[in-house]
Amino acid sequence: MNIGIIGLGYWGKITLKTLVQLGYQNITVCETSPVDWSFLGSKYKVIDNYKNLDCDKVFVLTPANTHFEICNYFLNKGIDVFCEKPLTLSTHTCRQLYEVAEKNCCQLFVDWLFTFNSSVHKIKSLIERWGKPRSIICNRMNWGPERYDVNARWDLASHDVSILSYLLDDKPLDVRWFDFKRDIKSNQNDSAVGIITYEGTVAQINVSWKHGTKNRLYTMEFEDRILYWDDSTCSITCSGENYSEASEPPLHVSIKSFMNGYSNKDITMIITEILQHES
Repeated sequence: MNIGIIGLGYWGKITLKTLVQLGYQNITVCETSPVDWSFLGSKYKVIDNYKNLDCDKVFVLTPANTHFEICNYFLNKGIDVFCEKPLTLSTHTCRQLYEVAEKNCCQLFVDWLFTFNSSVHKIKSLIERWGKPRSIICNRMNWGPERYDVNARWDLASHDVSILSYLLDDKPLDVRWFDFKRDIKSNQNDSAVGIITYEGTVAQINVSWKHGTKNRLYTMEFEDRILYWDDSTCSITCSGENYSEASEPPLHVSIKSFMNGYSNKDITMIITEILQHES
């Protein structure tokens, strides 16, 4: 199997390392900037034009505003595509890409990483036992890194929307977003607050690239208990009980799912619809 990687930025390097750890070797990288291979310890073939890639599967790890063009090119050639989130910034263009994939009998997969996270899977199993929480507060606050292709809603809150969509397995009744700048010098809206209402559950999402301390705490209020999930420490606690579990890294699981033919169209469409919602 020949694999192509387009984009060797922060997440591209992590993805390449993960592919090597999983035993894949026939890899060609498409990158227009010089590559410092010290992060990996070995070198791979590099080209500067993705249209010259000869591959069976391709990983698209480029800015979001390039995803449609690149994914569309490979899907039209019948090549399976793994794309960094978000796929595109509208349900219309997402749907177009899935139609191209279906027409050409190939796979389109979006890396909603937290839907492959063992802590999220554990929490879903608890919800199945306890019932849906009445409220969820999601915090994803840190100081950088700041992106220039999308704002904090699409970069950070997309993780939390994917988590909520997976945990609650439902479409929301109402969505409201407030995007803003904590730092007036920020290139994009560096922060966002979202209020998403589901049947029986209200979720509040707080995200920022410009927050002084890292905060990855989820608080879920059930009828008779409160669950805390701290993604920074991988800990899940409720009423003095610890529900944390050791697990395989989520990106390993995500890539394996792609390699095994899994397509996550339905959740991609739901997440994109929520994120594009204008209050």
